[in-house]
Amino acid sequence: MKTMTPLKIISFCCLFFFIANIQGQTLKSVLKKEAKKAISSTSQTQESKDEANNDIVVVDQRKPVKNFINGNIVFSDDFNYEKHGEFPSKWTQMSGTMQNSQLVALGKKEGVVQFITSARLKPTFKNDEYLGNSFKIEGQFYFHGKGNEAYTLYLKDKNDLYATYSITIRGDGIVPAGSSHEYARMPYKLPYPGWRTVQLSFNEGIVKVSYEGFQLINIADLKKTIKKKVKHIKEYTHIEVSALSRSASPAMINHITIAHKGLPLYKKLMAEGRLIFHDILFDNDSYFIKPSSYPAIDRIVAMLNNNSKTYVTIEGHTDSNGSNESNQKLSEYRAKAVMHYIINKGVDGKRLKSVGYGEEKPISLENNEQAWAKNRRVELLLQR
Repeated sequence: MKTMTPLKIISFCCLFFFIANIQGQTLKSVLKKEAKKAISSTSQTQESKDEANNDIVVVDQRKPVKNFINGNIVFSDDFNYEKHGEFPSKWTQMSGTMQNSQLVALGKKEGVVQFITSARLKPTFKNDEYLGNSFKIEGQFYFHGKGNEAYTLYLKDKNDLYATYSITIRGDGIVPAGSSHEYARMPYKLPYPGWRTVQLSFNEGIVKVSYEGFQLINIADLKKTIKKKVKHIKEYTHIEVSALSRSASPAMINHITIAHKGLPLYKKLMAEGRLIFHDILFDNDSYFIKPSSYPAIDRIVAMLNNNSKTYVTIEGHTDSNGSNESNQKLSEYRAKAVMHYIINKGVDGKRLKSVGYGEEKPISLENNEQAWAKNRRVELLLQR
């Protein structure tokens, strides 16, 4: 029997470890690949189960758009300054029964309008003509998660009853134009009970409606077929609101705000009976008009020149800082200063009156700078 020399033995050992190392790496690589396959297979199997069970994985639960309301606010009511049990003062009752109430949410009392029965109401304006061709509406509506609950917003044209467009708000989505087969539901479940924020924008026939920040309605050209003729709807005059309600679980609205791009001054004055200006400014504790206010007053001048039979009263209002006497005099002088500016621009003084109310008629009762800024204003009142 031949014996291996020491050199051969060393060479054989090196070759053995080399081959073993390669096989080990290959085995490790194979194991990794098999592990990946197993994970992939498990993931696919789980996805198949999810699809079979109709489970939806929510990646992006959106929220209502902040600062959605911009432009000129023509109507806003959060029911916070209303007397409990009374009818909401900014609304006109059309049917049913409702009252002001309060709801405790997150440890805070909030004013609401509570529907004792199913009912319908609308914002109170002397003339239902305040929307125009570009506007936004935001509201917050409560759902108990019991029975048949719904709220409906009606976009109305007082000159064309057939042009009415409605959106019905449900606890899980929106039904446009009363068409159940177009029911737009949320892609995920929302909790009950709870509030639902709805934001609607209208711009010359383009309608978009978001529900809790998720856009459910997007109409590029709103149109209706009336007596076999297609009519493209480009503007509306006012809104109405209705709710289905039961005494055991009453419908509630937390707030509704309406803003528009801006009606012409004359049309807005005719619709609302008054115009409010926060951009007619004066020097501090003075009745000298700031030059930056001239464009706003010039718009009034142009409106009056174009409508020679319109008579108005100019009202001055201050905040509550300072004494009642000084604020009263300051408001009178400021109203007169605006009147004289308008007269100097060529408007007949017989068509104008001025009056000051000091701090007597505040818009906001809060005691902060934001409230004071709202209360410092000039108003134009239509003389009828």
